[in-house]
Amino acid sequence: MQFIGTKYHRNLGASSVCDLLRLLLYVLLVLVLKVFAVSLLLSSGLFRQQPADDTSAILENIPWKQQQTTPSIRTPEPGWHQKQEVLSRLEETSTSIVATASNRTPDTLWLFYNRIPRTGGHTLVALLQTLGADLDYQHQEHAYRTSWQRLLSAEEQKNLATWFEYNLWPKTYDRLALFVNFTAYRSSYERQRPATVTLLRDPIAQFSSQFHHRRTHTDTAKKNMAAREKQSPGSGRRWYWRGLEACVLEEDDECLLANGQPDFQRSIPFLCGQHQRCLLRGERWALQRAKFMVEYEYSVVGVLEEWNNTLAVLEHYLPAFLQGATQRYWSIEHAEDRHKEKNPRKSKPLSSRAIRVLKSKLGLEYELYEFCKQRLALQYAKVAPLLQHTTPLPPLKEPKKQLSAWDRFQIELNY
Repeated sequence: MQFIGTKYHRNLGASSVCDLLRLLLYVLLVLVLKVFAVSLLLSSGLFRQQPADDTSAILENIPWKQQQTTPSIRTPEPGWHQKQEVLSRLEETSTSIVATASNRTPDTLWLFYNRIPRTGGHTLVALLQTLGADLDYQHQEHAYRTSWQRLLSAEEQKNLATWFEYNLWPKTYDRLALFVNFTAYRSSYERQRPATVTLLRDPIAQFSSQFHHRRTHTDTAKKNMAAREKQSPGSGRRWYWRGLEACVLEEDDECLLANGQPDFQRSIPFLCGQHQRCLLRGERWALQRAKFMVEYEYSVVGVLEEWNNTLAVLEHYLPAFLQGATQRYWSIEHAEDRHKEKNPRKSKPLSSRAIRVLKSKLGLEYELYEFCKQRLALQYAKVAPLLQHTTPLPPLKEPKKQLSAWDRFQIELNY
């Protein structure tokens, strides 16, 4: 009996080893077949499709199978040479970027909203969150675990591009970050890049909102007051109660806005992109580069003061993410998320003198603001015919009867 039991256990062990070897061979065969199938698909060019960019007409005669996706001299994307030529001339004072109504939205599953501080970002994020359930996409808010990393390293930009590539489901993502050139950092096998949008605001209104936000946001106000009190007792309280008018006219450090200094609070750096020169105040090259990015890279740059027009353009230029935005924004259910001035401290309007001083210091910001307003107006004019009612109202069969005072009295008696 002991001999039989030992023989049985040996046979059972040999059978288990054979089963394990067969399983390993099967898994290895499946992996080899999958790798072979993917390599065939990639080499066949079946994944390459013509993008929806207006600049695709430049290369319409080139077979799509011969085109690659990475922006290099050997493998340019549609319109790449045209954009590089304009970029190379930004240093020239005679170079001008012309605003058009061109739709630069690529064929993509992803949307990147690089938010600019104090420009109504919470309003657009709320729309993206509520529309996601209806349009079958997910919105991802950036988790700010550290200080705002608005100037990203090359590795961080590559990681962000890779994060989008790993999302096989439609996704929108918002972050307080400078413009990221996803074309330069996407993988060699990836043909898509995220569409990009943002919002602008009147520069003085934006500067005023930032000034008051530093005093009304509890954590920010405490840090600023503590730092000033440490240097000079009483200076923190004086800073807290300082008005914007006095700050501008008396040229406090907070309102000096000297040229050549880095500044993360303006709009130009966020549209210019990940370059040290983009951060400097008074840098005309940064303004030219920001205009270039607006015209050639952004689907829509909305304007807070032109909010209804912005919603209409967003709906038609990015229907996959913002279709129905106007109706949702003005619905009763969305009333709590509409744009509001959230600064609880009411301040006096600035005098004409203070406005002139600020406008002179924010001259480049206003030039960019007017450029974006012009582009938005052209885009709105392009979609405006789609907003008109197609069915005319029926004419009245006869002129409306004029009621006398006695007729109106009779009607009241009948009721």
